[in-house]
Amino acid sequence: MVRTPTYAERIVAELIGTFLLTFVGGGTAAAAAIALAHAKQTSTSASADLVLVALAHGLILFIIVLTIGKVSGAHVNPAVTIGLAAIGRFPWTEVIGYLVGQVIGAVAGAAAILIVYGADAAKLGHLGGPALAVNTSLLQGFLIEGIGAGILVFAIVGTAVDARSPAGWAGLTIGLALGAIIMFLGPASGATVNPARAFGPDIVSVFFGVNVDWVQFIVAYLLGPIAGGIGAAALYAYVAHLPRLKR
Repeated sequence: MVRTPTYAERIVAELIGTFLLTFVGGGTAAAAAIALAHAKQTSTSASADLVLVALAHGLILFIIVLTIGKVSGAHVNPAVTIGLAAIGRFPWTEVIGYLVGQVIGAVAGAAAILIVYGADAAKLGHLGGPALAVNTSLLQGFLIEGIGAGILVFAIVGTAVDARSPAGWAGLTIGLALGAIIMFLGPASGATVNPARAFGPDIVSVFFGVNVDWVQFIVAYLLGPIAGGIGAAALYAYVAHLPRLKR
């Protein structure tokens, strides 16, 4: 008989998953930034770094989905949790616990990057935290992160939530979706498309004298992904006639 994970166990699973996403994804981005600070960057190496960061995020998310997906659903992203709750596929009563686990995991993951690369990871690499490009406005940042999160949530609902989808493809599809999002949107906004993934590096970097634009965080990296996640979940539920769960 298969035992259903408890609420506490699912929260811990979300913490672990978000830790891994931030540690590996953010750590790869931080390493690329450190290398940039110590060497002359070319357009070729910049493109290679972008692909490397996208690949790291996609691969670790693939691993996360396959390992803890059966425990907590592997949301590892507040935009996913809130988006699923908005369409009746996750109980609102459990949202807060998931969000707390995700935020703690992201902060711990960002802090753990310091073990590998030391203070330079924060001072030079911002622990892989995102920032809007010089020519990207706050409104553009909101829209970019919202669209990116929307694509990710659309892929999640369509492959991992909808029971009619082909079995066994969710992890690969979701990982590839995140990788593709970063390759396209990363140069403009960093494309974390995940409020927890953005918050962890920001808050830890503050302790190393890094200036964080909290207005940018709230508008682009918090509200943008949540709005995009809710919109994409509702869109999929509409076009696919996805029923709400009866609880």
